[in-house]
Amino acid sequence: MPRSPQPLREPGAGRSPDRPAAWPLRVRTGMDLAEVARVEELMASHPGLRDTVFTPRELAYCDRRRRAGEHLAVRWAAKEAVLKSLGTGMGPRMEWTDIEVVNDRGGRPRVRLYGEVAAVAGSLGMQQIDISLTHSGGLAMAHAVLVCVLSPPDTAPDDTAPGPEPPTRTTPDTPDDPDPPPVPPDTAPARTTPTAEGDERHEA
Repeated sequence: MPRSPQPLREPGAGRSPDRPAAWPLRVRTGMDLAEVARVEELMASHPGLRDTVFTPRELAYCDRRRRAGEHLAVRWAAKEAVLKSLGTGMGPRMEWTDIEVVNDRGGRPRVRLYGEVAAVAGSLGMQQIDISLTHSGGLAMAHAVLVCVLSPPDTAPDDTAPGPEPPTRTTPDTPDDPDPPPVPPDTAPARTTPTAEGDERHEA
């Protein structure tokens, strides 16, 4: 005896009316590669560049590492990777210190955003940003992954409305952030698991 045809289901049938549909997600990525020797040369020939590109917390962390140049270079690459994930490059009113690489208690690198960079990330609906760092053979590489929630059309934010206030920089007593939130060609950069601290498995 032939089987009875399966009944058609209305769109959304079987879904609880009290459970709204999930908002769509967008994953944005950015990657950058830096030559350690070039970064070290630039830092030596232009001392003021250190304070332009890196925050005091980043400098304190790198300067106490055995191969400080590698750690500076990988943070350089991390800042470029984050800007690429935003799709902006170095935009107006942005500063390199608006992007800061910190480390949690286990040594895992995290990213903190400030100022205009944080404002742009917020306008994209950023919910989380992760960073992966590595350095070997004279090269330093960073990969940034940005997870954004897209607003439904009927609740899309007004582009002319002011965005949320960007977070304010703070300088803690210790150079490493214990629990951060989820959130040059020539003389300057181009505009365009858990382990103990210092464990090279994190390459932080």
